[in-house]
Amino acid sequence: MNKKLLAVAVGAALAASAGISQADVKVYGVAHVSVDYADVDMTPPAEVTNPLNVANNSSRFGIKAKEDLGGGWAGLAQFEIFVDNTEAALTVNSNRNNFAGIEQKSIGQLLLGRMDSAQKDVGGIADLFYREQLGESRAIINYAGADSRNNESVTYNSPKLGPVTFKVQWFGNDSLTNTNNGFDANVKIALKPVTIGVGYWNTDTATEDTDGYRLAVKAPIGPVTLAALYQQANSIGGVVGADRAAYGVGAAFKFLGKNTVKAQYYVADAADNAATDNGANQLSVGYDFAFSKTTIVYVTYAKVSNDTAGTFSIGGNGHGETYTPIAGGEASAFSFGTRVAF
Repeated sequence: MNKKLLAVAVGAALAASAGISQADVKVYGVAHVSVDYADVDMTPPAEVTNPLNVANNSSRFGIKAKEDLGGGWAGLAQFEIFVDNTEAALTVNSNRNNFAGIEQKSIGQLLLGRMDSAQKDVGGIADLFYREQLGESRAIINYAGADSRNNESVTYNSPKLGPVTFKVQWFGNDSLTNTNNGFDANVKIALKPVTIGVGYWNTDTATEDTDGYRLAVKAPIGPVTLAALYQQANSIGGVVGADRAAYGVGAAFKFLGKNTVKAQYYVADAADNAATDNGANQLSVGYDFAFSKTTIVYVTYAKVSNDTAGTFSIGGNGHGETYTPIAGGEASAFSFGTRVAF
């Protein structure tokens, strides 16, 4: 889809909604681009000859609609698309959260479509690197489907029950005989200022079900924010004994209103059935300057160090570039970025 066609389509949709719809329509998005300088262990004689990369970091554009149906009921819809704004051709696809649903204030929301998993929500509690920046935790903890965006999902979001909310999700596929269906749930507790999240997921496979759980906590204490996460995944890929734990801690310090320094350290243990240690650790250090609530610039340094048979990377996931070293190797990078939300 080219720029002109996208602009015409969006304009037409907004004009039509203004004329015939009773729904409240909101346009929103994020533009997030960074430049990285990377150093990656490669198999000799190969070496890094182009260390500079410009990365698109989950830049996106969306339209939300909510129609008041009376009696606390509302109809909901959302179309959110990924936009790569770093190449000659504007790349657009619809791989983000897209749904139609119904809401009742005292009962909750029922949403049908493609949605973030409940575990992804829990992981976001503890990640201090925006789940888009280089150095985000998903480079270490995103395995066994833990950070999926689930296709063909049926999602229930509870209303606030005091400090507690919960999410329950079932997801399927296009085949009547495929066994890769799954169940995903979380509970979040907002004990101001502390936030706690716990989640569980189970994915059917043709052999052994993959399942796991996450526990995350974030605690702002004055200018300091502390965060931690623990994850256990079992029978990864449907393989009995392919169990792995991961965990991490982080801290951020906000000063002079707009400045934040932060760091986090994550570890993936070796899989229980691994003949050779295949774990890794990742160190992330960063500085953010917030011009406003919606515009920040930042500098990040991140490094992944693999154990003997480890093949973890830095980047990927929400960050638009992936730096993968050889097994047992290291990858590191500096990243300077700008993030503007609207």
